Amino acid sequence: MYHLNNFLKTNKTEIILSIVGIILFQLVRFSYIPFYLFLLTVVISVFYYYKPKLKFEIIELIPLFFYIVMIILSTIFYKNAIEKNKAILGVINAFIIPALFYIVFVVAGNNLFYRIKKVWIFVFVIALLVCIVEYLYYLLFKSYRERTISVFFNPNTFAFFLVMVYPFVLSFLKNDRQRITGTLIIFLGILLSGSRTGFLVYLLEALLINIRLVKKNIVKIFIGFGIVLSLFLPKIAYRIPKFSDIYSTKNAVGQRIFAIEFVLNYFKHRNLFEGIGPAQFESFFRSLKAPGIVALHSVHNLFLNALIEYGIIGYGMFVFLVYFLIFVTTFNMSRSKKGFDWVVFVGLICITIFQMFDMAEITNVRMVVVNLIYVYYIALVLRKFRRWRQENGKTFSF
Repeated sequence: MYHLNNFLKTNKTEIILSIVGIILFQLVRFSYIPFYLFLLTVVISVFYYYKPKLKFEIIELIPLFFYIVMIILSTIFYKNAIEKNKAILGVINAFIIPALFYIVFVVAGNNLFYRIKKVWIFVFVIALLVCIVEYLYYLLFKSYRERTISVFFNPNTFAFFLVMVYPFVLSFLKNDRQRITGTLIIFLGILLSGSRTGFLVYLLEALLINIRLVKKNIVKIFIGFGIVLSLFLPKIAYRIPKFSDIYSTKNAVGQRIFAIEFVLNYFKHRNLFEGIGPAQFESFFRSLKAPGIVALHSVHNLFLNALIEYGIIGYGMFVFLVYFLIFVTTFNMSRSKKGFDWVVFVGLICITIFQMFDMAEITNVRMVVVNLIYVYYIALVLRKFRRWRQENGKTFSF
């Protein structure tokens, strides 16, 4: 950790912030209050010590528009919610907290914004250490097939976090050896999580980001991935779905396909503009008491989950936000010769793919951390866009 501290050129405050944040995140399994108070304290502290000016370009108001519309839709469909308390917490976790931090990230100075990225790196390092300890514990006292969750509450959430943070990790690695090593370490973490979506998405992400590196070091990379895969082949093999799983609702693959069909069939007989309410899919599905079906927490597809909970308008808002971010990132790439713009672009694409097959529960408190990383991505691409606008002398602020 000492060497990491020197490598990132950080300070004790950032280390303490990372550790305290992770500890409080563990407390939310018992109570939401400690974590919410911590996040509120962070927001207030940033505005108190750094006194950022609330200036926005017009384009930076678009994500805020997204959050405001989703909060309004949540209020409109609140009457349809089966579990009212869950609906309120869902809105806080998915839209209110991310909106507050989006404001912080946008108005933060470059120094603070850079420090925030280093906090994500410390969370990543701690998560990997916990993952290793957890896996050793499984080997000694449990089953080889156990899936690691690290500091999160779900192995898929852990894998999603690794996919999201990978571009940030690469930005601190300066040579090919470090980049190859970092790539293999994160790949190992995803293997231990047992996330099938994470496995495939990360391979795509690592290949696209490091396409030049792969060409230069194809043998080393092939050997490295081969060794990791060989060592953990039994752990991988039992997670490979069978073709028959598609038609069985007793396993995860069949349940996800059933959930997709369920949402599409639901709107054959319902108003496309009417949603069941925020964070209500699990409660709604459980109320139907479908025979032979294990209770589903979500549709396992962010966009379809938004469709059934917020109607076609909510679905459209999510799609609009994704296309907006891709457009801005593409513009940044066209104006920049820096490789990091390509890295961010690939990261956004892979995150979107992940959300199409998993991670639909953005209203769950365990998703708050990865929600905030996504918000950081939004602020990152808009900050780069602002740089080009300023260079052209066309900055418009409120």
